[in-house]
Parts: sequence; structure tokens; C-alpha cells
Amino acid sequence: MASWILVPSLVSLRNEFNRLAPDRAKASDGSIGDTSHAASSSDHNPDETGNTPSEDADRVNEVHAIDVDDDLRKPGWTMTKCVEIIVTRHRDGRDNRLQNVIYNRRIWSRSWGWTARRYTGANAHTEHAHFSARYTTAQERDTRPWGLLEEDDVTKSEFTAWMTEWARSTAGRESLARAVLTYDPGKDANGKVLPGGIVNPGADAATNPTVGAAWAFNRAVVAAILGYQVRDRVDEVEAAVKTLDQQVSARVDRVQAAVNTLLERTPPPRPSTPAQ
Repeated sequence: MASWILVPSLVSLRNEFNRLAPDRAKASDGSIGDTSHAASSSDHNPDETGNTPSEDADRVNEVHAIDVDDDLRKPGWTMTKCVEIIVTRHRDGRDNRLQNVIYNRRIWSRSWGWTARRYTGANAHTEHAHFSARYTTAQERDTRPWGLLEEDDVTKSEFTAWMTEWARSTAGRESLARAVLTYDPGKDANGKVLPGGIVNPGADAATNPTVGAAWAFNRAVVAAILGYQVRDRVDEVEAAVKTLDQQVSARVDRVQAAVNTLLERTPPPRPSTPAQ
């Protein structure tokens, strides 16, 4: 019997860690043991083909231990906090699926009431926490929540920090831009115009009182472009009128000069002699 599975209770525990901290490190994660574990009695060994400290009632080749990397990469959360939540639930009688927990040179066990003791094993478990499940069928199959997500309270400062980081990201900027540009509140179920919208200046305002910012922005851009075009044409007309005025003035000046020259060349009329 070469294949093996992890007991369902620990699958649910590992999944809960993944939901709590989706970006957590997994370099130190583990379930089935290596050759050093195989050479000794360990919960990391499959219970039908390996050396384990206890046996269960079925014939399924199961591993009863997992290691979870302690680098959770989640603000406000450490493995110490997670271990405390899980151990406290066992100590208080709200959970009974684990046999022992090992982390950072300490061990907690069902055997002595879940109080912490110094752990002196070869591996100090400073980079991961070890969780051993019980070998009883009911506890092996129990996949109810472990309490980590119940304690995942977000403070106002944490929420603000996360939202600020998100808003500055490419995805955040794109999402906010789409939300702003497509927002169009319109009317509620009673026909009341909702606040915060852009008033529709069109002829259909009675049935469509507000418009989306993207539409309004598009109309504004079109209006601005038309305005610039009109301004440019007005400038062209003004320049043409100015040029024409200059040309007319020049021609009037030339005509006036010609008239003056003609007047200078034409002798004045002789006075008429009275009749005798």
C-alpha cells in the first residue's frame, strides 16, 4: 500500500490557513515525513505502512501531521497568534481534534491539558508549526472550522492601509476609474432621482434624469474640441478681416495720393472776362 492521504481534519486546517493568509510562504509546509521521519515513530508517517505512535480503526493509509510555514505575510497575524487560538480552543474544550502542537521550542499536548512545555527535539520548529491529529475516527473526519477566520478582525488602520495600497495599484486605479466613469444613479424604485448623479441636459431628461460620468466626459471633450475649432475659425476670420482692412487702407491711400498728384498737375481755371 504505497499511496497515502492526509486525514480530513488536517486538510481543513491547512485550507483554513490558506484562506486566512492567501499569500503566505509555503517553503516549510509539509505532511508526509522524509527518510529521517520514516526511521522513527512519527505522525508524519502513513499509519498503515509507516512507524506511527498510534493506530486508528480503519485501513486507510493516512498521515496524521502537518507543518505550516510561519511566514504568513498577513498584517497583524503571526504563527504565535494562530497557535494561541488553536491551543486555547482545545484547552477550553471547544475543539478536540489535535493531539499536540509544536512551535518555536515549545510543545502543547492533550496529554497534559494543553499547557506549554519546553520542546527539546532536534528540530526547534522555529520556521513552521507542527500540528498532530488524533487517531480516533470522529476526530480524523471532523472538518469544521478551526477558529482562525473567526478571529480575523480587521482594524480601521489595517483596512485603511490595505485600501490605500490597493488604490495605488494598477488594478485599484483601473477599478476606481471604471466605477467613477460608469456611475449613473438614475431613479429609485419609486421614481425618485437619486443624489450624486450628473444631470442629463438632453431632451430625454424626464425619463433619464442622470447620465454616467463617461458619457458626460465624452460630451465635454466633444464640446471642447468644437470650441477649439470654432475659436480657430474665428481667429482665421479675424486675421482675414485685418488683412483685408490693411489692403483696403493701402488702396485708399494710393487713390488719395493719385488724386493729389492729379490736382497738383492740373492748372487752376482762368478767371472769366466779363462781357463788354
